[in-house]
Amino acid sequence: MTTLPLLAGWLLAGVDACTIAIALLVAVLARRSWRAFVVAIGAGALVGAVASWWFGDVLDVLEVSPSWVDRIWVGAACALLAASIVVLVRGSAPARVAAVGLVVLSLVSAGLAVNRDAGLFPTIADALGQSHVAALRLPDDPSPRDADADSVSWKAPSDMPRHGRYGSVRIPGTESRFRARPGIVYLPPAALVQHAPRLPVVVMLSGQGPGAAPTNVFEAGRMAQRLDRIAAAQHGLAPIVVVPDQLGEATRNPMCVDGPLGNSQTYLTRDVPSWIRSHLHVEPRGADWAIAGFSQGGTCAVQLGAGFPELFGSFIDVSGQRGPTLGDHDETVQRGFRGDAAAYAAAQPARILAADAPYPASAAFFGVGADDDRYGPQQTEVAAAARRAGIAVTEYRVPDSGHDWHTAGTALEAGLEWLEPRVHLARAHEGSTASGP
Repeated sequence: MTTLPLLAGWLLAGVDACTIAIALLVAVLARRSWRAFVVAIGAGALVGAVASWWFGDVLDVLEVSPSWVDRIWVGAACALLAASIVVLVRGSAPARVAAVGLVVLSLVSAGLAVNRDAGLFPTIADALGQSHVAALRLPDDPSPRDADADSVSWKAPSDMPRHGRYGSVRIPGTESRFRARPGIVYLPPAALVQHAPRLPVVVMLSGQGPGAAPTNVFEAGRMAQRLDRIAAAQHGLAPIVVVPDQLGEATRNPMCVDGPLGNSQTYLTRDVPSWIRSHLHVEPRGADWAIAGFSQGGTCAVQLGAGFPELFGSFIDVSGQRGPTLGDHDETVQRGFRGDAAAYAAAQPARILAADAPYPASAAFFGVGADDDRYGPQQTEVAAAARRAGIAVTEYRVPDSGHDWHTAGTALEAGLEWLEPRVHLARAHEGSTASGP
């Protein structure tokens, strides 16, 4: 039951059909109160519209403006709930029973529609915060017989698998003492054979918020399928992708710095790289490593890509913010930086980029939804700061998309394709939009 695919179109269509049927039944049974029924539908829709505006735009409770899909479904759900209340108060016994069913179905329909629009929870297990990703079986020996084998000289064997493999791993916070949840590692087909080549590394980060976890990258972002496509076009070669937990908890945000909320920066720049090098057969140079992320993870990618260019030669920011934040400036400084305004200012990507410029060997990819009016302008600011610092910048827009996992998956895949020639997995793509400072 927990593996029920919540994003499946057939599920939403089936629940919607049941909702419409029970709504028509309630309308028929409540025909004696039809005036109150119609008024309730209109009033409920108005309440839903106001609620979407107030909580989504004014209070900004999710830090993301509701999409038109969200607003329509919230309005529809509130309309049906209001009509159900009228029937529960004034209707007959059969009508009341039907109204109870309408309450349940309207909430489920709206929830499924909003979830499908955002692409957040692929299954019930994801919605409950339960990981159903099995532990990854790592290669017995990360070193091949030919220790100098790299992706340029390597030839794919005939028995190479067609698909890569991903699973959960424990990456301890040995130095940072950061309490991380299990991470996820993807091994492309080329990493699953004997005498595997050294492969480049992408450290990829999820966003932050309800349900946020490393599994989001693969379950909501469908990253395994995307990486398999990349590998299929490159004879089994693709980066090894490691998705550590930079949060500790879904709703906690250590902001990828070392502070009272956890030593997330040390975890990501020391513990995670040390674990990767000791467990996986990877290229040792920072030029062949990249850090990527979505939303809060995208912000982290810029912070660490700019702050540690010797470790990450490239970074990919999808829908990131202009800097680390807990939502409110004063709260961010107090909780995240122990009240040290100077430390907060020093952690801003624009400040890091300006202080450490120039970056003669770094490159950055910035992706965002074309309809993302909130994070799009912020990302444009950061991309401009990166360009001023001497970083080769590529900017990418996902058409007809906002701040959700549809944007994340599409832009991260585009970013990985952009990365291929930088890490010697492919020739430079024709028509690249990369631009220098």
